[in-house]
Amino acid sequence: MQRNADAITAGERVKQLSALFDTPQYAHQFIDLAKKAGACRDLNLRCKAPLLDEKGKKTLNPKTRMPIIGWADWTPESHKAA
Repeated sequence: MQRNADAITAGERVKQLSALFDTPQYAHQFIDLAKKAGACRDLNLRCKAPLLDEKGKKTLNPKTRMPIIGWADWTPESHKAA
């Protein structure tokens, strides 16, 4: 498990650590505990969302004309409950 954690933290890719922390309040708790436990880096809340270009428009796949989905920074304003 330690080897996998080291490989994840050494890379530049965004990776979901666990499905257990899939809600913002649990993710915030995890980040707080991780920061108290020791050295950590790049602990950010992100979600899968359509990627945006410089103008703020959704990036579309040229073949399917569907939005390209990727990791985006999570903000409470952009993900309010209905």
